[in-house]
Amino acid sequence: MQESSVLIKRKKVDYVLKWSGLILLAIIIALFAVLYGCVWKAAALPASLSLLVVSAFVLLGLGWPRWVGFDIRLERAADRKTRERTKWGFHGRDREGPWINYVDHPVVVGAKCARGKEKRFYSEWLIIHDGLIIVNPGKSRVKRENNVWKVTYNFAVRKTYAWDGCTPKRFFYWVAVVGAPDWWHAPQKIETIEFKDCAFSIEPKIPDPVWQIAHRASLIHDALYQYLDHHRIAKEDVDRLFHVMLLDSDVPGPIASCYHRAVKKWGPAREEGIDPVTGVYELTRPLSLKNAGTVVSYDV
Repeated sequence: MQESSVLIKRKKVDYVLKWSGLILLAIIIALFAVLYGCVWKAAALPASLSLLVVSAFVLLGLGWPRWVGFDIRLERAADRKTRERTKWGFHGRDREGPWINYVDHPVVVGAKCARGKEKRFYSEWLIIHDGLIIVNPGKSRVKRENNVWKVTYNFAVRKTYAWDGCTPKRFFYWVAVVGAPDWWHAPQKIETIEFKDCAFSIEPKIPDPVWQIAHRASLIHDALYQYLDHHRIAKEDVDRLFHVMLLDSDVPGPIASCYHRAVKKWGPAREEGIDPVTGVYELTRPLSLKNAGTVVSYDV
């Protein structure tokens, strides 16, 4: 099977980027060696040159992993959006990554901002239903009948959802990930959906999973941002829920407030001109989950 000319061209671009990055890195290392030799010999060296070399090393470390394979990642993201739009009639936003965390079961939280029939929302990776927010619900099937999309979920067939934790994060020369920290590991109260006593039920994960303390809040926040253009929960409420969940997970108050201010100021806003799709999607069977009334719910 012959490769397309576009794919061959992209491979050539990737090849050039990889080798040009290696050459630049070699030059920077050589300059570091010169700097070290000058310092060792106590020779005078302009501070501006030292700053230039260090800046070049840092910028290349952050930029090079983003350049290599960028076109291919962009093409695959476009393909995912096309498939999601074909299935659902809409698609979520791009999530840049790096996706270094994953969850292979549903994660459920309750929130005041998710209550009400007008807030109901169904998608590939997110359900908002009568006060419940469910991330990574499992396999779904969608069938369009006239102007109504009939949605069926099978919570027993698990899928995997990946996210980067607290944003932003960047690879540094592929040897480290730098960016907003998710802080230390600790047992977290995670509620999921299990098949128990011939019915689906919301149950706590036992034993408590050991996650970094900001992971639970960032997971819910990322999924709500992914579909921010389509559901009816306001961005302000999404950011406030993130803040409250950080505090609930024992993230220190000053850090939680700093993260809240960051997403409030720099988090992407709802795109104008896109109407929420809530109201044209219906479940083929009621979302009957035992213990739904015992889910940890936030007054946001």
